[in-house]
Amino acid sequence: MRRLLLKNGLVIDPFSGTETKNDLLIEGGRIARVGSALKAPAGCESFDAGGLWVFPGFVDAHVHAREPGSAAETLLTAARAAAAGGVTSLLLMPNTDPPMATAALLRKYSKRAALLPVNVYLSAAITAGRAGKKLAAFAALKKAGAKAFTDDGTCPEDPGLFAAAVRAAAAAGLPLLDHPEFFSITGAGVVNAGSPVSRRLPAIAPEAEYFAVLRDIAAAAASGPVHLQHLSLAASVDALRAAKACGLPVTGETCPHYFTLTDRDINPANADFKMKPPLRSPADREAVLAAVADGTIDIIATDHAPHERRLKEKGFLAAPFGITGLETLAPLCVTELALKRGLSKLLLARLLSANPARLLGLPRKGGLAPGFDADITVLDPRRSRRVPQKFFSLSDNSPFKGRSLKGWPVAVIARGLFVFRYGRPQFC
Repeated sequence: MRRLLLKNGLVIDPFSGTETKNDLLIEGGRIARVGSALKAPAGCESFDAGGLWVFPGFVDAHVHAREPGSAAETLLTAARAAAAGGVTSLLLMPNTDPPMATAALLRKYSKRAALLPVNVYLSAAITAGRAGKKLAAFAALKKAGAKAFTDDGTCPEDPGLFAAAVRAAAAAGLPLLDHPEFFSITGAGVVNAGSPVSRRLPAIAPEAEYFAVLRDIAAAAASGPVHLQHLSLAASVDALRAAKACGLPVTGETCPHYFTLTDRDINPANADFKMKPPLRSPADREAVLAAVADGTIDIIATDHAPHERRLKEKGFLAAPFGITGLETLAPLCVTELALKRGLSKLLLARLLSANPARLLGLPRKGGLAPGFDADITVLDPRRSRRVPQKFFSLSDNSPFKGRSLKGWPVAVIARGLFVFRYGRPQFC
């Protein structure tokens, strides 16, 4: 049986609600013991985590791997980028080409994903072909391996269809994730309305997100649980907070770019700043930060959206929306939330590990107690380094390139094996 002993790390466990200098003994891909001064069994490899933060492996519930259909990423390169970012489990979105909307396609790519050294799960489309016209076959998609339903990249605007989707997902026992955006309001917009660059570029009215959030909350009240993806507005997080206060079955996520950047940071000559929802005002950023701090926001996800450089170089109007995020997740959260804002490490562990594991129905992930899967992310909170110009992802469309950050992964373990160490993924 393969064994590994992590020694002297600050172990942050949201399951027990503790952060303590401890050792972790891993046996057979699970955490076997947690304690101080544990002795390494014969033949056991040891790793000294002294001075480092030891988290449950991060679970990213919002990733685009682009396979099939695009040269911007593959399942393998997304897995490498995830390992480099401290992500040991990731949920892939279904807006591929063709979309993940049939059981046959889902089975094919679920088998490929199962061969990867990190945990890669697939979501399935809400609507047939992601066309927004009729529901997909939820029961068959679940049987084929789907972990969630979403049309991410688009939003089913018909309220009757959406309510039926919420009921169908609840009946299937899987989460329904919605990209809250009414495209009929978005139109040709590419930046936030009212931003300095909106004098030069077409704007997206905030109502495109906010009205969809209100619709989703109403559907949750009437029909079943809904998870709101990539929230970016003060009005959106206020609505989520009010819904939770009423006991409605609604959860929400945001992404590092929405609590780190604002529409004042946009360089209109650099389409790496083009994303959806767009970067918002400083007041919106502060509201999102407050919602992260007070627990209104349940999950931090990346919305990792790689694009080929040739497409991003078409200019702000013609370039696709989206940025890469897997490899900057850990340092952005540590630097912006823990070090600058003083948020607790336990809160980060809930946002990045425990809560997304619970959303996706992964009972042995998101904690560091005995019996949990040995998915572990070890970070250095002291050493600063700059975001590189090139990534382990096939794409490099990040607005954070060159930014100095702390909290980079030192070692990442999935299923009891190192998947990132010595500054590189440990698989080809």
